[in-house]
Amino acid sequence: MKRILLSILLSVAMLVGVFTVFSSSVLADPGGSPGAVYAMTNATANAVVMFNRSADGTLNNMKSFLSGGVGVGAGGPDTLGSQGSLLLTQDGKWLLAVNAESNDITVFRVKQNSLDMVDKVSSGGTMPTSLTISGNEVFVLNDKTPNITGFTLSNKGDLDPIWHSTRSLPTTGTGSFGQVGFDNSGNWLVVTDKADNAILVYPMGSNQLPAMNPVTYSYSTLGGAPVPFSFTFDVQDNLLVVEVWAGGTIPPTVTPNGAVSSFDIKSDGTLKPISLSVHNMQNAACWIAANQMGYVFTTNPGSGDISSYKEKDSSGKLMLLSGDATTAVPTITPLDVGITNNGRFLYALDPVNGGIDGFQIAQDGTLTSVGTFYAGTFGLFAQGIAVQ
Repeated sequence: MKRILLSILLSVAMLVGVFTVFSSSVLADPGGSPGAVYAMTNATANAVVMFNRSADGTLNNMKSFLSGGVGVGAGGPDTLGSQGSLLLTQDGKWLLAVNAESNDITVFRVKQNSLDMVDKVSSGGTMPTSLTISGNEVFVLNDKTPNITGFTLSNKGDLDPIWHSTRSLPTTGTGSFGQVGFDNSGNWLVVTDKADNAILVYPMGSNQLPAMNPVTYSYSTLGGAPVPFSFTFDVQDNLLVVEVWAGGTIPPTVTPNGAVSSFDIKSDGTLKPISLSVHNMQNAACWIAANQMGYVFTTNPGSGDISSYKEKDSSGKLMLLSGDATTAVPTITPLDVGITNNGRFLYALDPVNGGIDGFQIAQDGTLTSVGTFYAGTFGLFAQGIAVQ
């Protein structure tokens, strides 16, 4: 009953969001609003670095908070091979971080200028790399085990394992999976399977448990080997997946480049393509974010830029705006990416320069740099970002 009520409330919110996406007044406030940006060091003594965000998009007042767990601490960039290793709850009260080498999850209470660690629990597997939440239900992707495992997040910040929630994933080997994520309604739990070039969709039951077996969408019919890396959901709950292509039939001849596909999740969990593999002709497109205006962005560290897309309408159809939307800032290597709640600013973790790249998003989707902040703060192995 609670899940049905949540679905109804979210459906109403999504209808409001549909109007918001195509309203020209969404970003009318030129002053914006302040907030915060969080990034994870993924160091041996893992920590989360907090930045205050001014209304003009600049970052300041950097502070660091130990997670009490162990990160990878070597190699990189992209040591976790994932999106979602750092998760901020929708109400902004809690921040969750994976500790990949100690196989646990840390929960921080978010305060105005600090973070308080309130809990640290086993991830239910080895090498946790990605987190997602719907309501008070949290799932983690353990990449080396591999599995997904569920928890409930209490109003005190405690994570309690959900009995019988663990689902073994079909492929073994570190780096096989890119992300775990709920859709907006909480009815579907999605995992990208990089090793098998597939997307796994788990229907969620009223008992807070995913189905024992996923509905699998395979890219094998496309005549190539696109790797689905990470994803997000737009306000209409269309699934937007960023892919790394190394050849194939769409288009007939492609060099290594990125693409984005959009899908509708049907009532039986099958994926119906809306826009299939809209290429940006950039290298190593792996991370994705979208705002309420229907603009979609991928970070492409291989070519050192960010691509921009636009959803043509509420159906989720995609068009490429710019393969390189950051030509004025040629020296970036962006990885994990996030967009502020008001849709005005985009931030990417840049472990090569060791800082955070910030951009303002205009009403037409163009990006204008607001600076690269605190270069040298992060090591090459840093991963994870959360933005508000």
